[in-house]
Amino acid sequence: MRPPNAAKEAIMNDALFAEIALEHIGITTLESRKRDDLDFYSVAVWEVRDVMRSAYLAGYAAALRAAQGAGPALPTERHTLTGEAWLGAGEASDYGDDPNAYTVTTLPIPEVELLSYRWQERRACDVLIPRAIQQRRID
Repeated sequence: MRPPNAAKEAIMNDALFAEIALEHIGITTLESRKRDDLDFYSVAVWEVRDVMRSAYLAGYAAALRAAQGAGPALPTERHTLTGEAWLGAGEASDYGDDPNAYTVTTLPIPEVELLSYRWQERRACDVLIPRAIQQRRID
C-alpha cells in the first residue's frame, strides 16, 4: 500500500531523475514530447553507468536518512511469492489455493508497472520482479 504522501514523493523523485539526466547526459526533460527527434537520445555506455550510479546513490542516501530518522519513512509494499516465483502484489491469503505462498515486505518495486506492456510482461514476471524483490526485501 502506498503512503498518503506517495504522490509528493513521486514528484520529488521525478525532479531528482530530471536533474540527474540533465547533469550526466544533457537531457533537458524526461517528459515525452511525442517526436522521435526530441524523445530519443544516443548516449555512451559510461554515461548510462554514471546516471545509474547517481540514481542508486541518491536512493541509498535516502534509505540511510530514513533509517536514521532524518528523513521520511520509506514506502513499503507487500508481495506474494511461491519459492522464487512472483505471484503478485498483496497478501498470501489472496492466493489461498497455494499452500506454499508467502508474503514479503519490500521497498517499492516499480518493475510491476512493466506488466502493462505486453512485450515486457513475461520478462517482468519471470526475471525483473523476483530479482527486485530479492534486492529490496526488508523482512
